[in-house]
Amino acid sequence: MNRSVLAAFLVILVPLIAPAGEPTLIKVGIPKSAFRDVPPALVSFVGEPFKALVKSQTGLDGDVVLDADARNIARQLDDGQLQLGVFLGHEFAWAKDKYPDLEPLVCTVPRPREVQAFLLVRWDCKANSLADLKGAKLALAKTSRDHARLFLERKKAEDMADGGFCSTEKADTVHDAIHRVIEGEADVTVADGAAWNYFQKLYPGASQNLKVLAKSGVFPPTVVAYKKGSLSEATLQTVRTGLLTAHETSKGSKLLNLIKLDRFEELPTGYDDMLKTCRKAYPAPLADK
Repeated sequence: MNRSVLAAFLVILVPLIAPAGEPTLIKVGIPKSAFRDVPPALVSFVGEPFKALVKSQTGLDGDVVLDADARNIARQLDDGQLQLGVFLGHEFAWAKDKYPDLEPLVCTVPRPREVQAFLLVRWDCKANSLADLKGAKLALAKTSRDHARLFLERKKAEDMADGGFCSTEKADTVHDAIHRVIEGEADVTVADGAAWNYFQKLYPGASQNLKVLAKSGVFPPTVVAYKKGSLSEATLQTVRTGLLTAHETSKGSKLLNLIKLDRFEELPTGYDDMLKTCRKAYPAPLADK
């Protein structure tokens, strides 16, 4: 997800009309974790087009609240300061545990569909796990997705409890970090599934110089959430329908393509179990408990 997600919400929420007694200012909270690839200096400005377009298209005052921390968005949803919130899968797993009244409305379908992370090494690396890479060099991208970082930290805790990397090479992008492994400047890197999938399409030859050392299980998908009882069923249904049918419109389809989503869809079967599994594998930070 990047700053284009705001434009996507503009189109998607066009049909929203507040029934009597509903909030006339629709506030959507989005965590800055969704904008890892946007320069920090620009993040504070990405909500302005959203407000203008919602007003012109629906007559409603709309707003985006960008917050550095998803837990603040969860708290504001629970307090009624926000009507909708966007959460990465693991963020919602933590938020739902602390605020049980938060409910997912729809989920996203990214490309590729499974939200996973991969540890990548050179094809000729003899390591079978991170335990064999104690004292090695890690290449880590500044734009690494949060779930990829979580997976890396979990594997380090499991396999490198009595040791670690000798150094961490900072890279601007995930692809830069992967190239450093190929070129021998680093021994291992972590990539989210979308970045690794795109790298293989963009550099099919170079990809042959890599192998997957380990991969995560599937993380829960990103969701749009609300607080139970905060909006009428009629309004929820309007928003849900608008999101689920966004890919059927020309403009909505183009915007979804920009943010590398196929569509929004109903929650997968067993979603609550996915959240429980995620919380067990990746416990919430102490500050979230």
